[in-house]
Amino acid sequence: MQYDLRMNRNRLRLNRSLVATAAFAAAAFAAFGVAALDPAHANAQAAAGRLVIIGGGLNANNAEVYQAILAGRQGTGPLCVFPTAGATPDSAMAGPVANFDRHGGAGTARGILVSVQKPETAQDPRVVEQIRGCSGFFFIGGVQSRVSEAFRPRGKDSPAYTALMQRWREGAVVSGSSAGAAIMSDPMIASGTSAGAFKTGLRRLAPGVPAPDDDSGAGMTLMQGLGLFPRALADQHFLARGRHGRLLVALLDMQEYDLGFGIDENTALVVDGSRAWAAGASAVIVFDEKPAARSGSGATGIAMHMLASGDAFDVASRTATIAPKPGLAALPADSAAMTPPANPFTAWEWLRALDRFARTPATQQAFTADGGSFVMRKASGFRAAGASDAGVRGASRGLSMTGVTIDVKRS
Repeated sequence: MQYDLRMNRNRLRLNRSLVATAAFAAAAFAAFGVAALDPAHANAQAAAGRLVIIGGGLNANNAEVYQAILAGRQGTGPLCVFPTAGATPDSAMAGPVANFDRHGGAGTARGILVSVQKPETAQDPRVVEQIRGCSGFFFIGGVQSRVSEAFRPRGKDSPAYTALMQRWREGAVVSGSSAGAAIMSDPMIASGTSAGAFKTGLRRLAPGVPAPDDDSGAGMTLMQGLGLFPRALADQHFLARGRHGRLLVALLDMQEYDLGFGIDENTALVVDGSRAWAAGASAVIVFDEKPAARSGSGATGIAMHMLASGDAFDVASRTATIAPKPGLAALPADSAAMTPPANPFTAWEWLRALDRFARTPATQQAFTADGGSFVMRKASGFRAAGASDAGVRGASRGLSMTGVTIDVKRS
């Protein structure tokens, strides 16, 4: 019975994915007047631009991430900054533009105002023409629903959105931090906490319905994103804000995705086709639900990987490659070292727990939360790597792991 349910669920996912892909392609062909069998367009689709998905808190000195963005530009135009997610978008462009100019030279970047407060900006032919001349794009942080509402008002693609997607298909890089990371998926996580997700699950918002803020206590909400990363769900501020619970619940409750990337602060997931890798100060957590077995509202055997700078993940084969590291400092196998936090969703607590888990002989670690529990297990292919000195928040520098599974149970 469980096998049949799983097969039915996978068929539903496949059917929905095919329908969504066909609809997306049809809209693109209609917008650009390209025939469905045009080989040139097919090649452009296959060679769509790089994505640099940043988990927020990007430090102006993080050259690794800035260079990953600048290296993905296509054409001779500027790297264009969208301040759409900001509370004061008119004035929010100057800082990011200055940072890109610092890393790429004077004149590298320019701001383009597309704002939900000024909905006409996404319809303005002058704005559209500016977008068509950009070599790449960067979305600042703030509130991701503002981006969706400005570029795709009430579920309808604006001319600015159409121009952005065309440039991306032509090879221009698209990047974003915090809210600018969430918008990469469609649907995207609009708001919510891990605790809220475990207790109440998720709900979907219709286009045009405003998303509550993260502290509303209303659980996790999904809404329309931009759809640049159709193969996976992206989440941000991941370890800093304990968002592993909400990403796990999202993968369990959604039909669209069985793969999720949780990107920590000052860190990026760089995606070129099916190849993805981590860059920056902290880590990217990968949850792969495909091999898991469902059990009611939970699941067993969700694959997990932890990627630090230089580590890679193949989205097609679902395999991780861990770069060579100097070596982790072992911890004794005593109960004090493995005592779980009272609240596993407290800021940075899971990072500390992952560090302890990697460095002790313990083969499993259980966590309880209001509304459920989850257990990490070391599988037969477990491997951890890192340096013996301290990195982010005192955890081992460059901490990486693969061969970990997670069981989730929700009450």
